[in-house]
Amino acid sequence: MPKTIFGTTEKSNFILNMNKSTVRKWVAGLLCACVIVPLLGGIFITAVPGTSALLGTFLYATGFSCILFYIVLLLRKDIRLMDYRCAYFIFGLAALAVASYYRVVIANADYQEAVSTALLGENGRYEGLLALLAYFGIFLLASAVMSRSSVRIIFDILIGAGIVQGIVAVMQHIPWGFPSDFRKLPALLLLKDVHLSSGLSDSPIFYGSFLTLVTGIAAAGAMYEKNIVRARVYGVSAVFFFLTGLFTSSVIPLIGTGSVFVILTMIEFTAGKSGTVFEEGALKSSRKRLAAMLIGIAAVLGLVLAFQGIWLRDKAIAYTDCFYRLYITGDPSPVNNDSLWKIGAERSFIIIKEHPVLGIGPDLMAKYQTSAGELLTDSIDRSYNEYLYIAATRGIPSLAVYIALLGASLVRLFRNVREFASDREKWFRPALLAALTAYSVQAFFSVSAVTVAPFFWLLLGMSWSELADDKPYKSGKQKK
Repeated sequence: MPKTIFGTTEKSNFILNMNKSTVRKWVAGLLCACVIVPLLGGIFITAVPGTSALLGTFLYATGFSCILFYIVLLLRKDIRLMDYRCAYFIFGLAALAVASYYRVVIANADYQEAVSTALLGENGRYEGLLALLAYFGIFLLASAVMSRSSVRIIFDILIGAGIVQGIVAVMQHIPWGFPSDFRKLPALLLLKDVHLSSGLSDSPIFYGSFLTLVTGIAAAGAMYEKNIVRARVYGVSAVFFFLTGLFTSSVIPLIGTGSVFVILTMIEFTAGKSGTVFEEGALKSSRKRLAAMLIGIAAVLGLVLAFQGIWLRDKAIAYTDCFYRLYITGDPSPVNNDSLWKIGAERSFIIIKEHPVLGIGPDLMAKYQTSAGELLTDSIDRSYNEYLYIAATRGIPSLAVYIALLGASLVRLFRNVREFASDREKWFRPALLAALTAYSVQAFFSVSAVTVAPFFWLLLGMSWSELADDKPYKSGKQKK
């Protein structure tokens, strides 16, 4: 008998009765939309002033669609929760996020602005409870069974998104009037008139986090992809991403890119004695391709140092972003010479000490400091340390579950390196390992943002997926 929901007709339940190949295409299509829709939304918001409030809408459209389709997969019994322990981590994070939100609702019955912010996010940030649930939905669908061809398409689209943002970043860096919020930063914080690039990520720091993810995919693809055209595009893109990262005046892309190449070098020299050998192209081994990218990066760095120089101004960027651009925090003190990360850590530990279990509520760091008069000066709306920020806004238990999920994902990917050593066409796992590990490293100096986090949760979910091309696809549990 055809499957139906609540006794409705078969025609109204066509999704339940699709074959497994079609289901995989739907999963891939929705995950591609998780990249394309925010990208198009970012272009629209950049081109049309006054539309930044729509930023969360693009995320909700994709994230909650993923949740609905994940439920369909459960109803079809294509997946079973007992076979995907990653889902339990996500349900734990979701439950704690909801509990954190309702703590705000109960404690702020007369302060509806705080309740609204905890749900929808701070003005210009939009990373409240709804955004967190959308992230979790993207993760869950990405962990569902896919094919290797679907992963390749998603990677291609991610690199394409990186190229589009890179072009925007270059145009922002050229002093010709292209829309940018990070030109002529306040003299109090940055004495040199520069033109900083933020791509479509809303901040040079957040753009650096985005570059970490796409560079991990691009560099791994350049090293191991057999298709010579794709490998060349990925390799050139990796060097291009590094170039645009130098236009941010942030340390984040340097940390992220450096971590990517350290990890890929370790993988290359531990997964096999001779690396991968190719029949086509001038660079006939993965090690020669790696060397070519490193030479390109060194050349780019030398040219930028010679003609422009590099000034790392993360503190200036953060205050320009939260105070001068979004007007959501207290003003910075001209005599406080502490680093951005020291200020963020001090504020975070104060919050964690007072609200260790459920935190102060999603995206409420700015309002917490504003309501506490003694913390108003030098207040920032982010810890600029993702781990401290989770503990401060959602509580220590949320941080523990998040670290457990991240750790389990990286261990899983690390184990897949042994499989990659015997079949070099399976380079998707090393690519995910490089991108996610590098992102986890730079997260000590950056923080989640609605313009970047969807891509992170997409890749993190993919680290749990079973590829139908590699193993028999069956309803329920995959055979090991």
